[in-house]
Amino acid sequence: MKRAVIVAVLLALGPAARAGEMAPGFQPPEKKIEKPYTNDKCLKNCHGVPGFSAGGPDGALRDLYVDAEEFVLSTHGQKGVECIDCHRDADPNFHPRTGYPKVDCRACHAKTPPADAYPPDALARLEAKGIKPPPEEARKAEGWLKTKHGQAFARGDEKAPFCTDCHTAHRIRKADDPASTVNRANLAATCGRCHADRLEAGRAGVWLARFRIGAHGKGDLANRYDVTECASCHQGEAAHGERSVTGQACPTCHRVAEEKGREWATLHIRPGSGDQPLAWALSWLYEAGFWAAVAGGVLIAVFWGFTSLFRRDDG
Repeated sequence: MKRAVIVAVLLALGPAARAGEMAPGFQPPEKKIEKPYTNDKCLKNCHGVPGFSAGGPDGALRDLYVDAEEFVLSTHGQKGVECIDCHRDADPNFHPRTGYPKVDCRACHAKTPPADAYPPDALARLEAKGIKPPPEEARKAEGWLKTKHGQAFARGDEKAPFCTDCHTAHRIRKADDPASTVNRANLAATCGRCHADRLEAGRAGVWLARFRIGAHGKGDLANRYDVTECASCHQGEAAHGERSVTGQACPTCHRVAEEKGREWATLHIRPGSGDQPLAWALSWLYEAGFWAAVAGGVLIAVFWGFTSLFRRDDG
């Protein structure tokens, strides 16, 4: 009899236990959300609420807030792309804690989208809704895979940046838009999130070496050296493999990492002795010269002050 009671209880709890395994901690909406799942339905009471977040499998909170106004003004929003177009399997009535498959931008932004890119058949589905595919200049996934970032991603490096790390996920804008994260004026902040050490001035010798490069004015005065112009030097590495992202001529002499001669032709803002011995030696030469000049100035000032104490007034 006791065994029969236990079996009956387990059978009664079975569905609830399975639901708990599928979506631990999930709180379904009070009223079922009916299809079609529009942007308004996704944002109104959930993802459009500032501070909206959820716990992941590791217990850490995941920020799930999407600024509705920013999305509307984004390239995708202006074209009429909806949340459900990218997050194909999302069901607001049932969100697993592990989330849904990660959106692979290559599903639309590759000349030949990978067969396993999510969401599948993205271009065909958008076309059925009357949304034009990205223009040729915006389909550069193949070129990106040849860059440092893309190669790290292809190797499965967990720290490798993906498209959304530079372009953002929900407020993507064209590069010539001042509000774009990849606009030339904003590149220092965007790249600096991962490469903060490259933006620091560092030692006096490094600053002077950088100042010298900024003043060498070769080719055209428009070709200026500035640490905030990351893509001017890293055109082939940092973007999508292009050689003329900014129109700067710097890479013609200061070659990118993939090309031969980097150790002698490149002067980074924080040169290291390992891969750029000439730049490293030059920065220390400037360092020595700078502090020698400072020390000389101090000695002259002390000497002048000391001798003035013994100077006779012939007045």
